[in-house]
Amino acid sequence: MKCLLVDDEPGIREGLAMLLRRRGYEVVTAADCASASAALRAESFDVVVTDWRLPDGTAGTFAGACACPVLAVSGHPDEVDRSGAIRDAIAKPVRPDALLAKIGELVSSSCPPREELALCRDVQAVVDDLLAQLPADAVVSCHDDGTFVVVRAALPDGRVPEVVVRGGDARVVGSGAGRTLELRLCRDGRPDVDLPVVPIDAAWPEQGAFGLDCQDTVADRDTFARWCAAVAERNAAGGRICLLNVPARLDFTTAGWGTTHDMPMRARVGPRLPAELTELWS
Repeated sequence: MKCLLVDDEPGIREGLAMLLRRRGYEVVTAADCASASAALRAESFDVVVTDWRLPDGTAGTFAGACACPVLAVSGHPDEVDRSGAIRDAIAKPVRPDALLAKIGELVSSSCPPREELALCRDVQAVVDDLLAQLPADAVVSCHDDGTFVVVRAALPDGRVPEVVVRGGDARVVGSGAGRTLELRLCRDGRPDVDLPVVPIDAAWPEQGAFGLDCQDTVADRDTFARWCAAVAERNAAGGRICLLNVPARLDFTTAGWGTTHDMPMRARVGPRLPAELTELWS
């Protein structure tokens, strides 16, 4: 989803751009009517989000004839001329959840529905953590092939930011201004692609390394605490069991596990993928 974001305040412009990029949007920014008009002539967009009053006029000078829906932002929404592509207005100060909801409404009413990435909780947490560390002007895309999720961030001017990766397999590819940071994770959150995974409320394997997927469990806290105790007991005896996608309501049961291997997606780095898969990916 491609968005043109127009605001003359650098802090607001880059803050909103980062918010949208974290939600998977490809964002182009502009600071006034002239630069917004130039961007619209150069490429197409799925949505435009613009401050109504800009240094060189109101957004109506370029937004009315847009080919995509336009959302205006104003301290006085009643002043916005809702004509042409200007579908709606939202009041300042902008609440992130309200902005995202309004953009979703405009796009869904103007375009055929598009399939969104439905990532499990562990993977989404790692992706969000990485995106929060990237420069505001990094161009981010996310690809899902059913086995791996790959996040690619085109780095402005080729600058490599100092980031801490919570999980998955990260690397920088390309050279010079074409450098891209790539993060790849197993789609379902497991630390290794060949690790067996079973639902936590199903029959557990008798031995060996495996993951317990808690994504859809409806267990209460006491039941989940007993499962955690059983995992800890097995691991203390030489087992290698991982908990995956613990629901937020049950987080308290694993809060003390920190960055141990029992919670693979909470590890600060890695794990690395098998060498043969890394070679295939390359």
